[in-house]
Amino acid sequence: MSAWRLLTPDRELPNVPAAPAPWRLTGDGWILLLELPAAARRDPRHLPPELRERPLGGPAIVMFVDYAESPAGPYRELLYIPGRFTLPDGRHGWSVTRIYVSTWESVVNGRRNWGIPKDRADFAREAAGGTEELRVSIDGRSIAALEMSARGPRLPTRAGLLPVSLRRLVQYHAGRRFELAPGASGGVRLARVARLDSDPELFPALAGAKVRLALKAEHFTLEFPVAEVAPHTPR
Repeated sequence: MSAWRLLTPDRELPNVPAAPAPWRLTGDGWILLLELPAAARRDPRHLPPELRERPLGGPAIVMFVDYAESPAGPYRELLYIPGRFTLPDGRHGWSVTRIYVSTWESVVNGRRNWGIPKDRADFAREAAGGTEELRVSIDGRSIAALEMSARGPRLPTRAGLLPVSLRRLVQYHAGRRFELAPGASGGVRLARVARLDSDPELFPALAGAKVRLALKAEHFTLEFPVAEVAPHTPR
């Protein structure tokens, strides 16, 4: 894979029940704010053409989420956000540029509702002695492996209190531009990362990443609203 692409093109997706937005999801997971080497952060294999030349700031974000409930049923996901882009109109927005989920229902509806470039993969989650090992693979090939542990008290949090400008998510898919501002509430604990590996062809290179903040998200609720959708023609 020398340039960004979906592993399963839209034309090859299976038929699944429609689950239109808005979505309300509940679950738990891990959130990592990372400092990545420039070569990894600008890797064209994980940065779509619409965003490749845009100024990029803030931390890169990796999330592993286990959704117990969603309109598309339970599923797991591993996602990557390179940072906060400066958009052509001068505003700023985050964008999910690489994401794997455990069900086709999530893949199809995620692309349809919000232009999120989901691909399907296999997930394993094991806990022992306060440490969780998370593994994601496709056809037996490892995509990423993470090992983390939570520590300290659980603190309440509510992302919906942040202004829309700090929650703006912008996605480009199939000639369209999707914009939305998700909200979240729940609790977080500080976490420690013991292992952070990935296959650079399938997920951004994590081996050289510096962890700036790691969190365990517990008993959270995520709100994904209906997106504003407009045609997009690459410049």
